[in-house]
Amino acid sequence: MSTEAKKVAKTSPMYWVHAIIGLAFMIGFPQLGPFEPITETGMWVAGILIGMVYLWSTLDSIWPSILGLVLFSLYSGFLGEEVTGYAALKAVFLNAIGSDTVITVMLGMVLFGAVEHVGCTKYLARFFLTRKIITGRPYVFLFIVFFCSYFISGFTIAIASLLILWPLMFESMAEFGIARKDKIYWASIFGIYLAATLGQPMFPFKGAALVVTGAFTNATSIAVNYPAYIALNVIMSTLLLVLFVLFVKFVLRPDVSKMKNVSPEQFNKEPLPPMNIQQKAMLAACVAFIVLLLAPSFMPKTWGLTAILNAYGTNGILAMCIVVLMVLRFEGQPMLNFKEVAKRSMSWDIIFLVAAAVYVCNAVATEQTGLKDFIVQVLTPLLGNKPDFVFVGILLLFSLITTNFANNAGMATIIIPIALAFQDMYPNVPMMAVCMSIGMMVFVALVTPAASPYCAMLHAMKDKISFKEIETCALPMCLIAWLAYTFIGYPLSMLLFGGM
Repeated sequence: MSTEAKKVAKTSPMYWVHAIIGLAFMIGFPQLGPFEPITETGMWVAGILIGMVYLWSTLDSIWPSILGLVLFSLYSGFLGEEVTGYAALKAVFLNAIGSDTVITVMLGMVLFGAVEHVGCTKYLARFFLTRKIITGRPYVFLFIVFFCSYFISGFTIAIASLLILWPLMFESMAEFGIARKDKIYWASIFGIYLAATLGQPMFPFKGAALVVTGAFTNATSIAVNYPAYIALNVIMSTLLLVLFVLFVKFVLRPDVSKMKNVSPEQFNKEPLPPMNIQQKAMLAACVAFIVLLLAPSFMPKTWGLTAILNAYGTNGILAMCIVVLMVLRFEGQPMLNFKEVAKRSMSWDIIFLVAAAVYVCNAVATEQTGLKDFIVQVLTPLLGNKPDFVFVGILLLFSLITTNFANNAGMATIIIPIALAFQDMYPNVPMMAVCMSIGMMVFVALVTPAASPYCAMLHAMKDKISFKEIETCALPMCLIAWLAYTFIGYPLSMLLFGGM
């Protein structure tokens, strides 16, 4: 055995520091004992929640989620029945892993992951980048690239847009003769990431966005209006991308003279072969799923199809789309190879995070914890008796700041119950509009590597974009995003979601 092979990888001391801190919250915090208005149950719920969010943000998503659910089973008071031991453990895991939200995450990862698996993303990118509107228009070209990143991230996964568009942008900059030191070089890299992170919550039935919608629905028993949610995300994300392009043009003011000759032809020098039947089928299935899911919102309630779609819901439609693709054949094989796609696209980090986060958020909202009353009592001086816009603005600002230092989905599980705790104090504030705005704000994760795994990828490219260059774009965009969501996004969400 070689010397290199004998070397044992060392674990950073900070790993154990973070682990001890997280475990101290999860196990030690409940030992402090209850204090009014928090009950003994509430101390367990709060300790486990804080510990999981800390560990999600610093170490991992899987083992803290599993540990959190196991610890919940040790204290059965919140289960509403006297069960202990294995019966309690079984009840917790069945409720968490078997929830509609987790099933949606798993099936959605396969259906939308199949689009990336069969190579559709490069066709989507080629479609955007060969639009004639970019000819001789550098800033239009930038917007199209950013919107392409947003669309691919929303329709598949964020990393797909980054892995496709970052190399493409590096190649384009070299072709334009633009050097690394030029402002337009690193601004473009940041813009692709900005668009990708804004695209993550495009659909409320995909990935970590389900933490937001699932937490809200579990706490209120009100189903999220999917068409309104998608419209809010598309409109606000497009607006933020436009504002970023304007920021680049009028604040950074880079030299784009070398990009004056940009044209669709330079991105189509090596034409892709025509899409095959499998690729077309994957795109068609995803479009069909979205249409069928949204159709009941527009079709007459008296139609039989409306009743069927409502009865089967998101998971029923997802399952049927997957089954149809698996039944159909392509070159003697299933159109959708479930095992292969699941192996590549199913993220166990997200699955366990969603399972634990939604379960814990539901526990926080229960009356026997006393946490709702405690939240109102502590935060009333800050959030109570304020004008509606001030209340919403503070919540959005808190969401923005915390998501840049902690797990975005994890922070949503804390901030949504806080917003809902003030529902009685703000009867004229539609809480669905507030919570969905919060759910999108927690994805404006731009400032630190801890903000998200994708932001860590951005910060890791030190040879392409420095920390100072990232912050030159990130800090102003955080401010712009907060102002945009407070004064445009929230009123828009009230219009879209109505009084819900």
